[in-house]
Amino acid sequence: MKRSIYILATVLTVGCAIDMPDVYDPELRILFQPGVYSHIEQVESNRFTPDMTMGVCAWLLGEDESWQQNAGNATPYLSLSEAYSQDVTVQKGDSNITHTDTYWMVSDSTLWPATTETLTFLAYAPYEAHCGCDAVKGVTYTTNTLDSQVDLLYTTPHTERYKSSNGGIVQLLFDHALCCVNFRVKNRVTTDEKITLKRITIDKVHYKGSFASMCTPQWQLDEATTSLCFYEGAHTTQGLPEEVGESLLLLPQQLDTQMTVEWEYTTAAGTSIEQRLQTIPLNMVLNAGWGYTYTLSIGIDDVKFLKEIVEHRFK
Repeated sequence: MKRSIYILATVLTVGCAIDMPDVYDPELRILFQPGVYSHIEQVESNRFTPDMTMGVCAWLLGEDESWQQNAGNATPYLSLSEAYSQDVTVQKGDSNITHTDTYWMVSDSTLWPATTETLTFLAYAPYEAHCGCDAVKGVTYTTNTLDSQVDLLYTTPHTERYKSSNGGIVQLLFDHALCCVNFRVKNRVTTDEKITLKRITIDKVHYKGSFASMCTPQWQLDEATTSLCFYEGAHTTQGLPEEVGESLLLLPQQLDTQMTVEWEYTTAAGTSIEQRLQTIPLNMVLNAGWGYTYTLSIGIDDVKFLKEIVEHRFK
């Protein structure tokens, strides 16, 4: 159940024996507002829902210290922690203007440091992915996509953030570490004939690997490969493309493989012929954060790539 948290940022007036201006340095809890990077313009980018949690860590830098030059000497400030959503009512300064929104925060009520110090943040989601998080390799993750279809999100370092900026709210922008592949299918037969799709398989894909987000996001792929079935059943195809089977998360990689398609062709007289053919080789790069939809056109005794659609599928 959500709880509403009321945060009041006030000006602390301290009496002084000497004539010096007061320093405005209120206590503020660290709040996060996550969003997801989109590769397609005009696509809604914030896909975090209130039930999602994320892992967050932070490092402290002193005044005039930059992350680029001082990351190795940065002081750990927030160890890897789970951040969860809450409805938060914020009142700025001593005004009566408030607003309520959903933000993410860590459970230990961690506050911002002094106004002269900065924090650099790294984050990933979902928290249950059990990633590593450090100042050298960034977000680290090891997976077997046959066992786990986790849509891993991560941030690059959000560097040198002051609590005086944006009311202590850190806007975290996430990107996808994996890619997504699915299929559409159509037939090329007359209306009194029938193509029944039985199976679609990519013959060879890498499925195990390790990820590190710094210095540049990269995957180290295990040498092992496997065939991967996207559809198995008995789908009666139509003259126009239709999505079939599963949409699967894959490791970003260079594909150099064929596909195997199995179907049953039924003649106008009602006789059937079983077909099992391999396509031309797939030679293309699957990039992180992108979705790939392959459209197959099936005839009596052949299968072709009608069209390849590349789009952002993580909405």
